[in-house]
Amino acid sequence: MISDPPVPSTFISPVTVFSAETLLFTPATPSADAAPVIFAFPNEYSVGITSLGYQVIWATLAMRPDLQVSRLFTDIHDPLPGHPELVGFSFSWELDYVNILSLLESLNLPLRSADRSDAHPLIFGGGPVLTANPEPFADFFDLVLLGDGEGLLDAFIDAYQQVRLADRLTQLRHLAQVPGVYVPSLYQVTYKATDGEIERIDPVDEAIPAQVQKQTYRGSTLLASTVVTEKAAWESIYMVEVVRSCPEMCRFCLASYLTLPFRTASLEASLLPAIERGLQVTNRLGLLGASVTQHPEFESLLDHLDQPQYDDIRLSIASVRTNTVTAKLARLLVKHDTRSITIAVETGSDRLRRIINKKLDNDEIVTAAINAKAGGLSAIKLYVAG
Repeated sequence: MISDPPVPSTFISPVTVFSAETLLFTPATPSADAAPVIFAFPNEYSVGITSLGYQVIWATLAMRPDLQVSRLFTDIHDPLPGHPELVGFSFSWELDYVNILSLLESLNLPLRSADRSDAHPLIFGGGPVLTANPEPFADFFDLVLLGDGEGLLDAFIDAYQQVRLADRLTQLRHLAQVPGVYVPSLYQVTYKATDGEIERIDPVDEAIPAQVQKQTYRGSTLLASTVVTEKAAWESIYMVEVVRSCPEMCRFCLASYLTLPFRTASLEASLLPAIERGLQVTNRLGLLGASVTQHPEFESLLDHLDQPQYDDIRLSIASVRTNTVTAKLARLLVKHDTRSITIAVETGSDRLRRIINKKLDNDEIVTAAINAKAGGLSAIKLYVAG
């Protein structure tokens, strides 16, 4: 039996917060036998609802009539089912790790998967932290979804529905057959030393896949916000994923290697229609991606947004590659209420940049600053490794 998490010391009314949401999808009406699911983000609502990944996964679950989905954050939550069958976490930042354990404790659920029985829900998780390296968290998750959610999430839920009434072990063994689903309890990890690196990971028997393949979505329709709210950390923003991964392959960059290959949203078929949908409910637009300005049709996108009907929108762009900062880009940002631009230079040393494969020199940084000033921007933020 799950009890409601404790009320935070500074109480925030869920009704007030959730009523401020404008949904850009239509939730399904759950069927009479819909499986009760809790979908959690291990941080406060304002942070979680600003996560594009969390928004899209929540919408994907909520649009299924075979699920009854309740959201859970560290400060507020929907009415929670007493006996959920699945509890999922979207895990985006390492520092949220402890909040996952706190939320499990607040739900009166055993922290370790080995301590859970048929009476407990299956605990699953996904997101960049788990996809990058699930092993540090393997003791706490029954299942880990590796890779892009497009396709993987529905395949996971479809497979669960097939064994919904089975015992826990049968469920786990069945779900382990879904490409991209890692069931840590069905693998034996051997370390080179008790505190050393992993030597090998073996399935417990031949019926379990020897390897779990990270799932990669290869379509040209990328993510876009499913909800807009003034309660988000980025107030009333509508986010559109312009690119996924990055072609530069800096040696340290998880955003590049984790999400390869570099993919771009189709301008005419996906990106522009998505932008139009969002601007019907808000005038704040965020263009997201590890290297937004390297979209092959980025100049065409700028020209589109420079039309008079978009004069009142507020435009935000994620960190851009230094040698793509032009006076034209700067002028458009200033026109749309942006005063600064962020570039990742990593270090002031050309030599160190060559070592880490950061294909950038100091002259390009100076040129970016000149172009930004010429276009009217008043500040440049630099990402520099500590």
